[in-house]
Amino acid sequence: MNVMERKLEIERMGETSLFDDKMKDAQKAAMRNQWQEFKKIMKEDKKNLLEWFDLFGNTALHVATRSNNPQLLKELLEMVPKEERWQALCKGNREGNTILHDIVFCKKVKMADVVFEFEKDLQPWPKEEVSEQNKGSLIEFTNHKGETPLFRAAKYGKLKMLKHMAKYIAIHDLGDIRNHFHRADNYSALHASVIAQYFDVALWLVRIDKELATEKNQKGFTCLQLLSKMPQVFRSHTPMGLVKSLIYHLLPDEGYEIEDDESLHLFKHKRDLENGKIDERRIPKSAISKINYGFWKRFAKEFDGIDQMWKQKKKHMLAECLADILVQMDLSWQISYNDYKKTLIVMPPLPFNVAKRRKQIECKRQESQVNFEESLTYSYTPLLLAASFGIVEIVEKILHMTPGAICHVTKDGQNVLHMAIKHRQKEIFRILKRKKALKALVARITEEGRTILHQVARMDYYKGSHLAGVAFQLQDELRWYDKVRRIVPHHYYMHCDKDGQTAGDVLELEHDEMLKNAQKWLKETAQSCSTVAVLVATVVFAAAYTIPGGTEGGTPVFLRSPVFLFFTVMDVVALATSLASVVMFLSILTSPCELWDFHKSLPRKLNLGFAMLFFSLMTTMLAFSATMLLTIRLEWKKWSSTLIYSAAFFPVTVFAIIQFPVYVMAENSVKLLGKQVKKVWVVLIKCVMYG
Repeated sequence: MNVMERKLEIERMGETSLFDDKMKDAQKAAMRNQWQEFKKIMKEDKKNLLEWFDLFGNTALHVATRSNNPQLLKELLEMVPKEERWQALCKGNREGNTILHDIVFCKKVKMADVVFEFEKDLQPWPKEEVSEQNKGSLIEFTNHKGETPLFRAAKYGKLKMLKHMAKYIAIHDLGDIRNHFHRADNYSALHASVIAQYFDVALWLVRIDKELATEKNQKGFTCLQLLSKMPQVFRSHTPMGLVKSLIYHLLPDEGYEIEDDESLHLFKHKRDLENGKIDERRIPKSAISKINYGFWKRFAKEFDGIDQMWKQKKKHMLAECLADILVQMDLSWQISYNDYKKTLIVMPPLPFNVAKRRKQIECKRQESQVNFEESLTYSYTPLLLAASFGIVEIVEKILHMTPGAICHVTKDGQNVLHMAIKHRQKEIFRILKRKKALKALVARITEEGRTILHQVARMDYYKGSHLAGVAFQLQDELRWYDKVRRIVPHHYYMHCDKDGQTAGDVLELEHDEMLKNAQKWLKETAQSCSTVAVLVATVVFAAAYTIPGGTEGGTPVFLRSPVFLFFTVMDVVALATSLASVVMFLSILTSPCELWDFHKSLPRKLNLGFAMLFFSLMTTMLAFSATMLLTIRLEWKKWSSTLIYSAAFFPVTVFAIIQFPVYVMAENSVKLLGKQVKKVWVVLIKCVMYG
């Protein structure tokens, strides 16, 4: 009677327990890692060794593999009668995993050696106990998914156990090791390791079998295509501040320790990797490198953040090394649909109403049952996928190793520039702008009649922006459109796509909803800020007539005091800037707020209004502080005056942090300056540390 039948019988009889008391005690011991107690319980009733231990169908031998104790596993196997040992070794759980499938999770490779020794003693194997699917050595047995222990080790990133089992196959001449790297459905171990981001395993697999690099999975993806859809594993998509970036660059590039004591150098000699050669016993070249490595190793043990950053850097560099190899083997770009077609400019029809035109286009889209682009998703080459996801590292490697790939055109007439632009990958756009083939890329019109200007105007792939406020997001979209428009031939401005729309028409249609939201947000913001500015102007205007300390014969008492002069200047500046900000916000409220007004005019007015409101608040608080000093007769140099000014600046600082978006005006400049400063610092520090 199997377990399922037993369970049904239990339910029929009204019993409440599936496992007896001894099995429950063994389960508790296993959960607490009390393996000697576990062995003692199993020894009392050896029949339980081959019974189901849990609801997953594992036996006690399966569970014993979690101990990572070769001696325990050996003793438990010796408890099994010799005539039943082969059955114990090849018995699978509900997923069909034998104990060797579970041993791949062990850190000690001797766990596998214990099974191999028992298997050797039992040869020849009883034929009646071997299924048609699993014939031969235990290491060739597959589970219900068709996975061998080697495939399972690769799938879960167990490189040390994978190499040990591969060595065992080679020594005992158990056939072609490459047969172990495919599942029953032809899903390869390389695909599994790349998806799981075990890039060290993927590098080893490519070295063993280069043909894996060009194979496709069930959905038609090669491993390079999968890697091109994983931007998070590359440095270009890992934002860091200045301090983190410096630490990241100073962390050693060497990956000396991957599995326990094993040394595996992966990063310094990329040529060796590309040729499938890895120096597995490399040590740091110089004493300085050893000291630097030891220094960061100690820091990584003490600080979890450093350890995580180091692991992240290793993953980034392993992904780059894998991309180096896969790019060399990728030839998918050679299948291109760039047949010469005479470019015909389709002139626009009569002007139309935006709202009405949108309804017509939406009706057309609803009538279309097949999404043309989705049907072509799997035909995109790694270059186009990497460009759409903004993976700079892969795009640069492909264009460097195979420059001809830049001319690849998809079946629907899109090239790499189309993909980068419609997905708003500005860094890829900058890379392509430096290429000589840019003119040919710009001239391409898709099968749907879209130029790159049509692509930038569409919002199908818009993912939002980090900018504060819808108005600034719309400004960013218009800047992006304007940047692309500068490289497009002028006669393309009039070209219409299959829907009879120019790029300008598409821009208006696609951004109509964003425009409405931006108008609403801008009006509300300007109205709120103008109210605050008027309030500030009222306060400082009244303060000008309430002279601190009073007057004598119409002359201020503190006329000759420098603090009084400071108060007067601050009060005048506060009044001037608050009124100027009111003018700016009123000009926004009276503006028609058309689409292209958001390109420069309206955001500039809003930034200036915010800036002047900020300065008016700051100078108002400074004037207030000066009044306090004059009123309570405090000396300028006492600590109490410092306290008053600190309290005065507190609300201004809060306003600057939360509400002040002037950084938008100089955001790009600050970013570029920051990048240059980072590079200079990294070079200087590395020169000092490494000589």
